[in-house]
Amino acid sequence: MWKELEILRREYLNLNLSEVLNYEKFAMISIVYNSTKIEGCSLTENDTKVLLENDITAKGKPLSDHLMVKDHFEAFKFIKAESEKKRKLSLEFIQEIAALVMNNTGSEVNTVSGSFNTSEGDFRLAQVYVDKKYFPDFKKIKKLLLKLIKEVNDRIDKVDGVDVLKLSADVHYNLVNIHPFGDGNGRTARLLMNYIQLFHNEPLVKIFTEDRADYIDALNDTEAKGDISIFRDFICMQQIKFFKSEIEKFRGKDKGFNLLF
Repeated sequence: MWKELEILRREYLNLNLSEVLNYEKFAMISIVYNSTKIEGCSLTENDTKVLLENDITAKGKPLSDHLMVKDHFEAFKFIKAESEKKRKLSLEFIQEIAALVMNNTGSEVNTVSGSFNTSEGDFRLAQVYVDKKYFPDFKKIKKLLLKLIKEVNDRIDKVDGVDVLKLSADVHYNLVNIHPFGDGNGRTARLLMNYIQLFHNEPLVKIFTEDRADYIDALNDTEAKGDISIFRDFICMQQIKFFKSEIEKFRGKDKGFNLLF
């Protein structure tokens, strides 16, 4: 699988798609669509494109879904700018991303342990339970994040090739399982995964919305078996799927266009 990825990665890079007009923006919009769709957003991919390029809303669809998409895209532009500075991970950096993700849809949350604001990137002050799973106690969040940050920063300058994708998958898996925020954890984890890719000028990673069930299974199986290779392999398969799709589309352009009457 990883050998196939490397072959396709080289073929994809040789296409020089970065030189195609607005290709990077197209890729970012597509990733934003898939990432927000995983979280239940009702906008189609075309709705997302029209909203982000022309600021036109989709008729009859919730305002909150439009705001989710716009926030995600702003967060994406932010991590791209920071990647050019080669910024290392920190608590503050992760919180800045989370705040952008929830900028227009977050709110203050009051708990017995205190109040926190999801639109400001505050760490949660409550226990979180999702689908038969408890996430770590909120008192352990900073310690767990600092351990993750150290591990990533120790490796980020040393990886190359397909090992970059493995680090990206590791960041994603660990952040989403620490679940440091009251909302937006999945989107923040996927953005951090792509931050590692951007840091190394590697192709972006798209988790296809139609593979949502497999995505959740990969996260759960990785934890149940204590084997990070399970989630790494899932991300590898998603990247292979992305490369094949983009290579096929690029080759299709050579078929030309026939006028139809």
